[in-house]
Amino acid sequence: MPNEKMGSRRLPQPPDVATGIVIVAVAGFLGFVALSMTGLFFYLRSSVPDAFRKVIEHHFPEPALQKNPQDDLRRFEREQRAALSGYGWVDQSKGLVRIPIEEAMRIIAARGGQAYDPLDQPAKTSGPSAPDPGSSDGVRP
Repeated sequence: MPNEKMGSRRLPQPPDVATGIVIVAVAGFLGFVALSMTGLFFYLRSSVPDAFRKVIEHHFPEPALQKNPQDDLRRFEREQRAALSGYGWVDQSKGLVRIPIEEAMRIIAARGGQAYDPLDQPAKTSGPSAPDPGSSDGVRP
């Protein structure tokens, strides 16, 4: 007999898990999920009738791409180089002009330490200027 060979040893303890309760709980959960999905299906079908129809795909026209991007890039760079190395008006009404980069660098270098100080405003030559309040004869020194 197996008990006599084992002596005073005890048999392993039987599992305390009630399999019937586990099976009922799992079946209840799966039933709840199935009922919920069925309810959601009918709710979606009634509130959004077209939700389950096949989507019709609309094909958009292809984008108009550049035919020769290398030539476009070369032309763009040539225009930029011409703008950066030539003279021209930026805003003629305000008297703003564009000068070549080399010329601008030469002007800044010539100004030295005062290179970034504000520029003096040019005197207006549209009419006679008002006399200087500090002088008696109205002539500026």
